[in-house]
Amino acid sequence: MSLSIVSAAATSVENTTKEETNRRSANFHPSIWGDHFLSYATESMETDHYARLLELKEEIRKLIIAKVKKLAEKLDLIDAIQRLGASYHFETEVDEILAKVYKAHQDSDLRDDLYSTSLEF
Repeated sequence: MSLSIVSAAATSVENTTKEETNRRSANFHPSIWGDHFLSYATESMETDHYARLLELKEEIRKLIIAKVKKLAEKLDLIDAIQRLGASYHFETEVDEILAKVYKAHQDSDLRDDLYSTSLEF
């Protein structure tokens, strides 16, 4: 039985012949849309939608801060905001609520069902 040893060191392969690589072109036809979707007015979009964006962020912030009977409802809201990918806008509010949930962990309202318990994690 013979053992062969394989080196893990990188080896370099030199190409002694300098051949040029010819690549075929596909010769696609130009798009019928042209640059229509690439040339939009960013300034008008920013001014039109930025104010609405700020309004919506404040509405969500108010929902997060609002008092609820059960903290499980608040956890459900935080879960929905995180699933939408917008939780980075409300990091401080979410951290405050999670701190409250941690302190109120012994309360019975968070242990109503399996779903609420899973949101705690």
